[in-house]
Amino acid sequence: MQEQKHVIDCYDKTAENYAGKFINELHHKHLDRILLTVFAQENREKGKLIDLGCGPGQATRFLADCGLTNCIGVDISVQMVNVAQNLNPDLHFEIADMLQLHYPDHSFGSALAFYAIVHFDYLQIKTAFQEISRVLIANGQFLFSFHVGEQTVHLDTFLDHPVNIDFHFFETSKITSLLQETGFEIIDVLERQPYPEVEYPSKRAYIWAMNKR
Repeated sequence: MQEQKHVIDCYDKTAENYAGKFINELHHKHLDRILLTVFAQENREKGKLIDLGCGPGQATRFLADCGLTNCIGVDISVQMVNVAQNLNPDLHFEIADMLQLHYPDHSFGSALAFYAIVHFDYLQIKTAFQEISRVLIANGQFLFSFHVGEQTVHLDTFLDHPVNIDFHFFETSKITSLLQETGFEIIDVLERQPYPEVEYPSKRAYIWAMNKR
């Protein structure tokens, strides 16, 4: 189990460089854009969206530009939140921990988490799913993505900074089981091959689920 302090340290150090590298990544990922566009269309009238692990806010920005303007981006890194807010002064970002969300029950109509679980193990993912289910309204939709596989990639250096960080890959079947255990109904499961010019060469999975609690 990776300690959250290592995740915070990594992204506090690399926030500016991370934004410089990834802020425009959606321009090169057509499947991501398709999914986000449809997700925004289906959820723009269903209350506030929370973008978990928002990083510099690229997905939050995309959703807002698609008409889902009632949204908030959250991240565990103070510096990443500051970068996101500076890049998107018309949107709202704040600090939050996916494992201990400080929001009341049923606060959000929908949730997004693109690659936000990559630093968790399966036990932590279950905790995160329980928290997301708690803060979502009944039938609230949840879209998220992750790397598919069984390996863990450890980095001592990331974006020119010394770090101590693990990136976990997951089996899609295990993730869907955890969703069902924590009160979600699976709507869609998609997997795709990587876009090697713009991202790490791993298979990606996207799961669209609905909160049934």
